[in-house]
Amino acid sequence: MIIPKGTMCYGSKKGHYNFYYPNFDDKYETTLSLEASRMPWISFDGYTPIKITSPENFLPLSIVWIKLPT
Repeated sequence: MIIPKGTMCYGSKKGHYNFYYPNFDDKYETTLSLEASRMPWISFDGYTPIKITSPENFLPLSIVWIKLPT
């Protein structure tokens, strides 16, 4: 999947039962299009966890939460 430039991304935080949830205080905006793959985690409040695959190390996190277009 391709994540378009200008997409808002959020980091993760551990929550109930050690599940990961979006951390809305840890916010990033992409400055170029990114290649990513969906993580097999449960979505939360319309946000889906994805793993950035290319370019590597573009953000300080490899897994971020985004709101997928409908």
